[in-house]
Amino acid sequence: MVGHRFGIWRNLLLFYLCAICPDGDESHRHIIKDCASMKAKLTDIFQLFLIVMTVMTMNDNAPLAAELAPHLYKTTLDNGLTVIVKETPGTKVATVQIWVRAGSVYEEPREAGITHLIEHMIFKGTPTRGPGKLAEAVEGVGGQINAYTSHENTVYHATLSARHWGLALEVLADAVQNSVFDPEELEREKKVVLEEIGMRNDRPNVRLFEELMANAYAVHPYRRPVIGDTASVSALSRDDILAYMRQHYYPQNLCVVVVGDVAVAEVVEEVHDRFIGLPAQEPTRPVRVEEPVQSGPRLFTVKADITQPQMALALPISRFASPETPVLDVIAQIVGQGETSRLYRSLRNDKQLVFGINGSAFTPQDPGLFEITAVLDNDKMLPALEATLVELFRLKHVAVSSAELERAKHSLESDFVFNLERVEGQARTLGSFEFLTGDPQEDEYLAKIRAVTVDDVKRVAAMYFAGERLTAGFLVPLSSTFALEEEKLAEIIATAEAKARMSDTEALVASSYLSDVYRYRLPNGITLLVREEQTVPTVAIRAVFPGGQRAETPLSNGAFALISELLPKGTAKMSAQGIATAVADMAGSLSGFTGKNTFGLKAEFLARFFAPALELTRDMLREPAFAEGEADKIRPELLARLKQQEDSLPGLVFREFNAQLFDGHPYGLNPIGVEAIIRSYTTAALRTHYERYARPDRLVLTVAGAVKADEVREQVIRLFGDWTAPRSGAGATTITESLLPPDPPPQPKIVAIPRDKEQVHLIIGFVGTSLASPDRYSLEVLDTLLSGQSGRLFSELRDRQSLAYSLSSFSLLGVDTGSFGIYIGTSPDKKEAALAGIWRELERVREEPVSEAELARAKSILIGHYELGLQTHDAQALEIALNETYKLGQDFGSRYVEAINAVDSQAVLAAARKFILPDHYVMVSVGALGAAADQAPNP
Repeated sequence: MVGHRFGIWRNLLLFYLCAICPDGDESHRHIIKDCASMKAKLTDIFQLFLIVMTVMTMNDNAPLAAELAPHLYKTTLDNGLTVIVKETPGTKVATVQIWVRAGSVYEEPREAGITHLIEHMIFKGTPTRGPGKLAEAVEGVGGQINAYTSHENTVYHATLSARHWGLALEVLADAVQNSVFDPEELEREKKVVLEEIGMRNDRPNVRLFEELMANAYAVHPYRRPVIGDTASVSALSRDDILAYMRQHYYPQNLCVVVVGDVAVAEVVEEVHDRFIGLPAQEPTRPVRVEEPVQSGPRLFTVKADITQPQMALALPISRFASPETPVLDVIAQIVGQGETSRLYRSLRNDKQLVFGINGSAFTPQDPGLFEITAVLDNDKMLPALEATLVELFRLKHVAVSSAELERAKHSLESDFVFNLERVEGQARTLGSFEFLTGDPQEDEYLAKIRAVTVDDVKRVAAMYFAGERLTAGFLVPLSSTFALEEEKLAEIIATAEAKARMSDTEALVASSYLSDVYRYRLPNGITLLVREEQTVPTVAIRAVFPGGQRAETPLSNGAFALISELLPKGTAKMSAQGIATAVADMAGSLSGFTGKNTFGLKAEFLARFFAPALELTRDMLREPAFAEGEADKIRPELLARLKQQEDSLPGLVFREFNAQLFDGHPYGLNPIGVEAIIRSYTTAALRTHYERYARPDRLVLTVAGAVKADEVREQVIRLFGDWTAPRSGAGATTITESLLPPDPPPQPKIVAIPRDKEQVHLIIGFVGTSLASPDRYSLEVLDTLLSGQSGRLFSELRDRQSLAYSLSSFSLLGVDTGSFGIYIGTSPDKKEAALAGIWRELERVREEPVSEAELARAKSILIGHYELGLQTHDAQALEIALNETYKLGQDFGSRYVEAINAVDSQAVLAAARKFILPDHYVMVSVGALGAAADQAPNP
């Protein structure tokens, strides 16, 4: 459309010049030939001119978008609404996001949580679509639709195949402009939000964060949770919502962002048609309360029913628009991001005061916070507090090294590059920068990051890292005797400041279905698969061996968790710190992993660092150090994870469900391990265990990204070609092709685990099927019918009855067997009603064939999710590796789509009757069980 209009204007201009210029005018000699021709047809052209002007008058209502950068466009409609479009040709997916300048900071205290409640209600129906129909329209074509609320913005978003982008825009525009906010739906959804509030109160990290914000801000609205509180949400009415919508949902407060395989002219015209009827109005942005300067340190301690203490610190810093913000982001990277960060090296590796620690800069529209969070033991909180402050204060007195600074800047830049892999991430970046700066491009910000100097770091640290402005908080178990008085806090701050001034400069350690997939079998048995995909300059590596949880026994449970953590912690050539530094210098990531059926290494780097990244991967696989000192650091971390597992009710209920359903099979073991094994396994035993499973003839090595397959093959042969498998009988371990899956329970198995929490989390589940089974496809369709915002369970138990906030079915597949079931998080007083509702829906799918419309929607969702899940290079590398490891074949993607499309209603009915066995199930409940019955009602 843009090119068409440009061509029209060119011809009109040429006509004009020909009409007015004399033949002898030297300045127009280059068009004399055209003039002579056109003058001969003046009458015809004039008639054409009139026709063209009429056509252009009819089609020019939508404004032309200005091209800010290649394929990036921005325009503003007449009513003030902003439109941003980024074309990504060939990606086949698209995302549509509607950004609203409405967040919790614009709320009055009495209406706290109204923005978030509107986000919940916005998909609950319009005059033309009833409750659930908005989500159903997008999910029905395989898309994903959702929304989120922050302190300053609300974002409604949908991601789907590019051919359906117009549907996503139409649905979101309808929801944002025409939601009816039915009073009955509102009361039901308020109950759901209250459930969400209760659930958040049960999450230790969320509880600590909200307390930190409430203490670090004395008066600013940032101190209030975005979700609101029980009293304010309960009191909100439909009139409150409509008044708030009128005040904030007007064109000048809206921005539509579309990224994907789309055409800008079509998008702008469609947005114009959908929104031009929304009238502009005088902006009404309330004046925010200004946070007063903090004059002294603040302190709080929260006791909760947890087993693992946590610490959170905050210091006031600048807003996003401040020139200091890029420097603060660099400081956060140096201090608290990754294994090369100062806090990680000092507190975790050297002093062993914490199990994990992280630092970040929160820089919204108003002044933000520099935040530090740590997981640690009760008796190490005061030493950890002092050591953390020393590292922060040291930045004011001692210059960082140039290598450290460059590493931080590279890492920040790489975050933006990797964000380009997904259309959702690109749109989120565009919307964020547009609302924060008025310019959707991140280029200026990245230029400022690159320009940060050593002196800038020192100067900005001195501006903001002052002890009298510290807020320190601690979350401890109910039984904890931890106590910290303000006088002691002041003493710790003074000591840390003194130690920081005396610091010397820190010495740093220098150190198929998917197209274009190539498969090679090396002489030593390694299977190499390479996918060439040049769109984004990144590369992902996966090294996969059979093993993991499926290869463990009760006497070795935890071995692969230890191995996966130790693999990147040193080689024969390089220490753990050296590896961390090398990876950070290349702005990448490299870590071990273990799962139900496999273990190995995964890596992501900018493509220009592929060669050294592959060499480092080789050293880790072939010459891992298994250093006792590193194992001594990892064991406490895994033990801490076991404690945290007890504090996470959803994680705990799934762990116990698996233990009961897969009793006697390795899938029933804890994926982290057990305490006795973690403590007792020596590094020598771990090395022996690793070498039995990590052999070249079992290795599947995949590379996906901006590489050339033949060049990758040459490098792999050079680095891995002389690696030979052990001879038969020389310590090799046989991989069992199939383990006998457990039989369904002969009778219902009911397990109840009480916890002093506000919620109860529950699973009803059955033995499922395997990855290779033909039954998997109909069972996945059945799962999809029940799941999702437009699924039966969500529509009935959450939307209609408000019985739960968190609710889903699941179908988890394994090599030998799998599981199928329903998970729900609800209040104790709603448990029995929720259980009865679940059984009704399960009985319904066993007795009634699904409708053709419902079936088609479920199949579209599955195929759409499969396609969306393969956007990143890392996802592609994993898909290729697992298809090879599980012997599914590289054409699995095509066969998967065909098999899903072939499922009919009778196959779904047969699957329901085969796997949903009312007398052979496991039910596990964890949390505030109250007086609810232990026995689940049978249908």
